[in-house]
Amino acid sequence: MSWGQQLNNSWVPSSAEAQARNVVSIMISSWERNGECKPTNSRLSRTIRGSELPVLEQICQELAAAAQPFRRLEASQDQLRQLFKDNPFKLCLIEEKVTGPTATVYGCGTLVDLCQGPHLRHTGQIGGLKLLTNSSSVWRSPGPPETLQRVSGISFPTAEELRAWEEWREEAELRDHRRIGKEQELFFFHELSPGSCFFLPRGTRVYNALVAFIRAEYIHRGFSEVKTPTLFSAKLWEVSGHWAHYKEDMFALQPPGPQRDHPTSHPTDTLALKPMNCPAHCLMFTHRPRSWRELPLRLADFGALHRAEASGSLGGLTRLRCFQQDDAHIFCAPDQLEAEIRGCLDFLRSVYAVLGFSFRLALSTRPSGFLGEPCLWDQAEQVLQQALEEFGEPWDLNPGDGAFYGPKIDVHLRDALGRPHQCGTIQLDFQLPLRFDLQYKGQAGALERPVVIHRAILGSVERMLGVLAESCGGKWPLWLSPFQVVVIPVGPEQEDYAREVQQSLRAAGLVGDLDADSTLTLGRRVRRAQLANYNFQFVVGQKEQSSRTVNIRTRDNRRLGERDLTEAVGRLLELQNTRVPNAEEIF
Repeated sequence: MSWGQQLNNSWVPSSAEAQARNVVSIMISSWERNGECKPTNSRLSRTIRGSELPVLEQICQELAAAAQPFRRLEASQDQLRQLFKDNPFKLCLIEEKVTGPTATVYGCGTLVDLCQGPHLRHTGQIGGLKLLTNSSSVWRSPGPPETLQRVSGISFPTAEELRAWEEWREEAELRDHRRIGKEQELFFFHELSPGSCFFLPRGTRVYNALVAFIRAEYIHRGFSEVKTPTLFSAKLWEVSGHWAHYKEDMFALQPPGPQRDHPTSHPTDTLALKPMNCPAHCLMFTHRPRSWRELPLRLADFGALHRAEASGSLGGLTRLRCFQQDDAHIFCAPDQLEAEIRGCLDFLRSVYAVLGFSFRLALSTRPSGFLGEPCLWDQAEQVLQQALEEFGEPWDLNPGDGAFYGPKIDVHLRDALGRPHQCGTIQLDFQLPLRFDLQYKGQAGALERPVVIHRAILGSVERMLGVLAESCGGKWPLWLSPFQVVVIPVGPEQEDYAREVQQSLRAAGLVGDLDADSTLTLGRRVRRAQLANYNFQFVVGQKEQSSRTVNIRTRDNRRLGERDLTEAVGRLLELQNTRVPNAEEIF
């Protein structure tokens, strides 16, 4: 096969990550040819060690400096099989992915690889490159597991852009919620409960504050909180359609009894942990006759959800197998739909303003494999589009990215580092009312069918807590903070008064800790409190004890001076209840 068969000489720059993969592949091929590794069937005979990354990175840089061109060739399936006859992994990919008569391969130096492209014109367009990690990867195959190796890297057109990225990455690592969770003793994970989080007292304080915030909004916005079971018969999920579309992501089990010994038992004998609340809320709606006077009916649920996420996809609080959502479902009449969507969008904007997030909306429309009639989908999409246009915030269109039961509005927020996170969602559903035969008696006395709106603002409470931890870098706003106030007596003589101050804080519902370590100087204890990110330090000496006052400092070492104890506690309570982001500045 000659490279003279090349058919396409046009080149388009690829993403930084794709550039890195190209160069790393070339690097490994070069490394093998130099005799330092002896591959068998395209497998490396030993593991690449992390200590060898600098050597490999140097090889990458040399290849980049050589400005080696990327060449594109279109080959038939027979030619591809001949070209990769010694690589069983490539042969497997050819069988799975190459559905047409031809596919493209790319070459650089002596490396030839199966790839759709596009690539850079040549390696010299890579101005800055960094290898990051090496790890193992299991090849997906029906036979015995095959362990492969992965080297990850990133590249940029210029060295300056690489340095800027490294600075950003260093800041992101400092803000990693897993690091913050460990240092502040908020939560931890354990191998005996993979994919689940253990929230410690301080982390539970943050978690409960978030939930309390949403519950307070529910009162003002007419939502009723409910509790539903965690375990359901598979019959429920067959009715809802989830068993056909979502079964692989659910935890299923057989109930105890004789049916365990009979594999021919009907699948509806199976029980499953709920991955979402909507079918249970449909059962609540239909458990008795409903009237138009009850609509819109807004049901909210913080129940635990379980999803069978793959082990490799789990990552801190961002993706768990057990979590809670600020989940709600609105059952409304068709003529109430637009007003309810507007209310959901207003709810979302109000919450994100308090949390300090900017956001962008996206309308996700009918996917392949959707349920229901196209005309109902068209109607639903038009309603959501109209609501978005009236809302006045910028939005994007994501064709084909809707849920299988209805179109949705996805909410992408940005944290302090500019990273996007998909948390909230508003989904319209004409299918569940049909599948559960939901009905209510209309004003004319005839039975009518409601529409269901799926709505989450925080999304997963756990994920939102992780996003907030990274966004604020562990410097929690007062209303969320597990480190609101620490009381520091100047000497042992003031310790009793310091405990009285601590009790006043706790009686008001505030977090009040005490640092009476007499082995450290006052200055060192104040500094320790500031490094621990306590929003306020209440220092009490003989003068404060006599006048029943406290001397207040902030975590940024602003000295607010002496204040009456009762007034100070009252002011903190006011700042907490109003959920201000800058209590230290406006105290």
